[in-house]
Amino acid sequence: MKALKLYIPILSSLLVACSSEDIETANFGSDTYKNDYNYVNATQYEVAFHMANTELDGDERDVSNDKYHVATLARDSTPARIRHEHNTNRRISFYAKSVNKLGMLRQEKLKVNNKQNYHVIAWQDDAEKIQIKLLEKQKQNKADFFAIRILSNETLTITINDQAINTNKGEVTSWYYVDDCNSDIIINEKPLDLCAISLDQSYTLVMNNNDIEEIILEE
Repeated sequence: MKALKLYIPILSSLLVACSSEDIETANFGSDTYKNDYNYVNATQYEVAFHMANTELDGDERDVSNDKYHVATLARDSTPARIRHEHNTNRRISFYAKSVNKLGMLRQEKLKVNNKQNYHVIAWQDDAEKIQIKLLEKQKQNKADFFAIRILSNETLTITINDQAINTNKGEVTSWYYVDDCNSDIIINEKPLDLCAISLDQSYTLVMNNNDIEEIILEE
């Protein structure tokens, strides 16, 4: 099993849609139209992320263009937090591609909610595919417990507090509460070691082939 990694995102100085010379410029009238996106590389490759408002004044943006690049993250990098301005009646294009392996790329066109921050997670479907998961940031803190939810790249049966639960590939589970960091979550008869994280906090675990690829603190 890989060594446990815990990542707390830092706010990037790059603010998308804030320059009058940028094609994304469109001040929609209020800061309530600005969300934070926490970009996470949960693959085994270096990944470049792009984002763009899919339609602006009737034209669709080519999100693969370098002008829409927001972050490049090596494997094991600290996630990058990007603030983006959007219109809730239109979609945002999210794009991720491997920097060092040709042909591994993914684009998703998704609507987002106002006043809701998100994780944008690049995860590895198999050795040749990258997928993108847009996941609402949440906190479910409980005193003296770890609050845990799991996003896995495969269907798994996981034992949590002696109860068997099934994950669906690419879908996040419900929240679960555990208080023993080294025995309450079991995969393939082996406990997940969560002893580097803190009680009273909420975490999203991104699993890659039965191993923990990322542990994201929900702030």
